[in-house]
Amino acid sequence: MEKSKRILRGISKEVNDLTKIIGWDIGGANIKAAIIHTEKNLIKSIKIIKEYFPIWKEPNKLAERLSEIKKRLCSTQPDAMGLTMTAELSDIYRTKREGVNHVLNSAIKAFNQTPFLVLNVESKLISVSKAKMNPLEVAAANWIATGWLVSQKIKNCVVIDVGSTSTSIIPIINGKISALGKNDLEKLMVGELVYTGCLRTNIATIVNSIPFREGQIKVSSELFSQSGDIHLILGNIVEEEYCSETPDNRGRKKNNAMERLARVICGDLEIIEENEIYRMAEHIYSKQIDQVSEGLKKVYSQANLSGKEDMPVVVTGIGKDFIARKAAKKLLIEKIFDISMILDFKTYIASPAVGVALMVSDKLARRNANWKQ
Repeated sequence: MEKSKRILRGISKEVNDLTKIIGWDIGGANIKAAIIHTEKNLIKSIKIIKEYFPIWKEPNKLAERLSEIKKRLCSTQPDAMGLTMTAELSDIYRTKREGVNHVLNSAIKAFNQTPFLVLNVESKLISVSKAKMNPLEVAAANWIATGWLVSQKIKNCVVIDVGSTSTSIIPIINGKISALGKNDLEKLMVGELVYTGCLRTNIATIVNSIPFREGQIKVSSELFSQSGDIHLILGNIVEEEYCSETPDNRGRKKNNAMERLARVICGDLEIIEENEIYRMAEHIYSKQIDQVSEGLKKVYSQANLSGKEDMPVVVTGIGKDFIARKAAKKLLIEKIFDISMILDFKTYIASPAVGVALMVSDKLARRNANWKQ
């Protein structure tokens, strides 16, 4: 414990002229990192790297990958860093405790002599040693960073962050994060975590049947197709944005996606027509929007947020426009803001990474940067 205090004092002593801070969001499928350059209390630039890294395949290469990304972000030592994670949920680990410690040990190895702070579910940045002592407090805390970022500019709102795998719904009241759940389990129970995303969600978890020809057809429970296929078919994403593995390990062309979707109802493109595939995709898409809107409705109800017209929604993540925004509109919410209105620089790609970097700046430099309006 004494060693960690010395490290924190050392950081605090060096932050008077902070210019480079890196924020990390280490997920089970993606690593997101953002470096923020400041000059005289003004954010000059933000560079973001998002890289697909399925940790369950090569967990022992995490440190190596983090080191590579750090070098690409910053050729010299950054002044400080902050880290949050969701990778601990991967089934490569027997427990979340094991996952948290593996991520932290990998980061220590990758970052060498660069100290970093870890975000916990109480909105505090703590030392690595303290995080290791209380691993469940730092597990899946990345939504805190997104909520904190938004709360600095909008004091009353609900944030919807739709990523490749899941959706976080974060109520903010009087400038404070007011989530009922702290961990994934609690957040699933209250609707603040909806396990549906833009790329990696099994179609069989979105629907169990689909209108087809003159009736309804049940779907197979195999991982034949995923949400990325639906959004590629419908034009919500382009091929380059489909940055995860495909269920059949084949291509990311529209025709590949249609082949996969046909297999969900045990068919193929020789027996199912293209217009039928489109109708299937549209139905599944509408049900995915329903999943998020149901979570949002539950959050509004449980947080006792009266007057939805006066409680805006802020959308972020890669699904901000074609899922989050549409889910809010389904509930007739009128005020919907893009996170770019709070902070640009394509923050939506990696909101937690940007948020945790700004939290580090605020904690250690004891000042807020003047954000781009």
